[in-house]
Amino acid sequence: MPNSAASPLPAPRRIVAGHNDAGFATVKHDSQIHPQPVGDGINLALLWTSTEHPADALVHPGVPPTGSGFSAYDLPPQSVGVFHRSSTLDYVIVGKGSVVLGLDGGTRVTLNEEDVLVQRATMHSWNNVTDQWARAYGIMLPARAPCVSGEEL
Repeated sequence: MPNSAASPLPAPRRIVAGHNDAGFATVKHDSQIHPQPVGDGINLALLWTSTEHPADALVHPGVPPTGSGFSAYDLPPQSVGVFHRSSTLDYVIVGKGSVVLGLDGGTRVTLNEEDVLVQRATMHSWNNVTDQWARAYGIMLPARAPCVSGEEL
C-alpha cells in the first residue's frame, strides 16, 4: 500500500526567464512549486505547461493536448503505481533516488539518479521499491497514438 504522506523532498525551485517591456531578458518567475498528492501516494509539482506548439513561453494554465507539460513526480518509499497510458512523448529524468519502470509486457527497468527515459504512449507504471523517497522529472509532448499491426493502441 503506497504511503500517503507528503513528500519530504524539498519543493522544486522554478525560475522562468523571459523578457521585459524593453525586450531585455529578465527573470519573470522565481518560486518554489509545492508538490500536491495525486493518488497512489505520488506527489506532483506541475512546473510548467504550454498551450500550443510552438509554445507561448509564458503561458502555463494546464496541460492541453496540443501543448507541453513539465512536472516533478515524488514517489514514496515502497510504492507501486498503476499501469496507465498517456498519448504523449515523454522525456523522464530521475533526479533523486531510484524508480522502477514497469511495462505491460512484463519488462521492469530500474532507473537511477541521472538516468533518462524516452517513451511514446507506452502502457507503464512507476514504482519505488526502496526505503527512500524518489523524484523524477517528466516532460510531456503531444503525440499520435501508436499503431501496432495496423491497430491504434
